Amino acid sequence: MAEECELCGRAMSEVYVVSIENTDMRVCVSCSKGKKILYKEVEAKKAQSKPAMHKSVQREEEMELVENYGTVMHKARDAMQIPLKVLAEMINEKESLLLRIENEKTKPSVELTKKLEKALHVKLTQHESLESNARARGSSDRATIGDFIKK
Repeated sequence: MAEECELCGRAMSEVYVVSIENTDMRVCVSCSKGKKILYKEVEAKKAQSKPAMHKSVQREEEMELVENYGTVMHKARDAMQIPLKVLAEMINEKESLLLRIENEKTKPSVELTKKLEKALHVKLTQHESLESNARARGSSDRATIGDFIKK
């Protein structure tokens, strides 16, 4: 899963860390133009962190977000009467990112999902069953050997 730009939300192939109003942000090439670039993340750094990334990718395959996760998040926040800005401060995340998640324009990472679940006292993930995985992958028009075996 590619990392998303903290400004525009697009997947990034190259990560630039820039300073915007004394705040360090991880942005894409387009959003880095005209900004003070602190550094560009190099491939060697990414290669070192690959084992950790592999674990989170594996966990994402086992867990999937509930349908309408943004609405669930928004309703829980409203019920607790917490403004988005306060929630962002509580979990140490950017308000703009949380807004994109609530609008379901961005899917939260496994780590962020856990933070949101804990802060809002809601369940945003569900275990993906092997059966539904098989159905999703095998939902083509091709016949399988199981189609010809009589029960």
